[in-house]
Amino acid sequence: MPEVLRVGIAGLGEAATEFLPAYAADPRVKLTEAADTRQRARERFAHDFHARTYETVEELCQSPDVDVVYVATPHELHAEHVMTADKNRKHVIVEKPMALTVEDCEAMNTAADEYGVKILCGHNHSYDAPIVAMRHIIKSGELGRLRMINAWNYNDFMVRPYPDFALEMSRGVVLNQGPHQVDMVRLLGGGMVRSVRAMAGRWDESRPGEGSYLCFLEFEDGVAASLVFNGYGFFDTAEFNWWIGEGGAPRYPDKHVMSRRNYLGLTQAERANMLEGLKEKMRYGSVGLNEHADMPAGWEKGGHKPAGQTPSRAQPRFGLIMVSCDKGDMRQSQNGILVYNEEKREIALDLGTSPRQVEIDELYASLVEGRPTAHDGRWGEATMEVCLAILQSAAERRELVMSHQVPVRD
Repeated sequence: MPEVLRVGIAGLGEAATEFLPAYAADPRVKLTEAADTRQRARERFAHDFHARTYETVEELCQSPDVDVVYVATPHELHAEHVMTADKNRKHVIVEKPMALTVEDCEAMNTAADEYGVKILCGHNHSYDAPIVAMRHIIKSGELGRLRMINAWNYNDFMVRPYPDFALEMSRGVVLNQGPHQVDMVRLLGGGMVRSVRAMAGRWDESRPGEGSYLCFLEFEDGVAASLVFNGYGFFDTAEFNWWIGEGGAPRYPDKHVMSRRNYLGLTQAERANMLEGLKEKMRYGSVGLNEHADMPAGWEKGGHKPAGQTPSRAQPRFGLIMVSCDKGDMRQSQNGILVYNEEKREIALDLGTSPRQVEIDELYASLVEGRPTAHDGRWGEATMEVCLAILQSAAERRELVMSHQVPVRD
């Protein structure tokens, strides 16, 4: 494996706008090629990175100048495109969700084993420094035995400009946002979920997909966890988090109000076309959001920002997570984690390394240095087993026992 990894991008959509800056800036990787059905995105990528582009992922995977394929295509195509890369002996990073069924995840891992390549399940919030720091404290035994984890997230996901078909495909928040929350809780809890009992709700007839869920997890060692998610855009968990948003930037208090107002202001007849148009503006290669006067306030990337206010960054977060051990509790602070035991103290963490850089660290360590991968394909399959169990448990109104779980590889 060369010391500089040659990365090809499969899918230049919204996700690409999030990870490309980190990959472009890292000297350990080189963006060599990309595939997308949109000509404008291909032209922009070729210009930005002096790279070749293709219309199909198959062509990309056949290139001799690609070591790793970053699969960021629509969710329903992840399994097909990962296995195409596997069969062409390319290592893979796949965006969440890994796939839409456990059977597809298993097939992806089987193909990777057969062709001698590795799968890394990127990006999720278990890469965030505060989550990793809390895991280290749990492992150290400083606070005694881990007993309970509670995770809450209330956001405006269901009234963001996502087309209806995309929401239906991801079952609303469950398979799109759920992998973040499940992955964090599994990392903190050691990975081995024994059982899942959940309820999920479709509360807004104008939007397909489940917009909420409440889930109870029991780990094999008896640790209990609750996961709560509500994406209908009323309450905002950022109110509990110093108005810090998911990526660490300020989360302006009127963001949810603006998102709901914009969504509810659309008639049924215009909604589909307008939502698809707004989604297109978020994809790589489209005209910048700030150049569109018709982009409703509150739907721009990062949320509604008052005029003249300059954001200051803090640690990224995904809602509120409280970790309880025998001798104390932990949660995120603005710049690190708060530990509550005999006294309250804050552990500040470095903001210099982004979660995307940690993802590259893990990729590079695995492929170049031969070290094991924490977020490998089996880990991703276990996370998706829990996410899919949320839906099945809700439909069947019963507890489900897991069979594809793997422990944390610290």
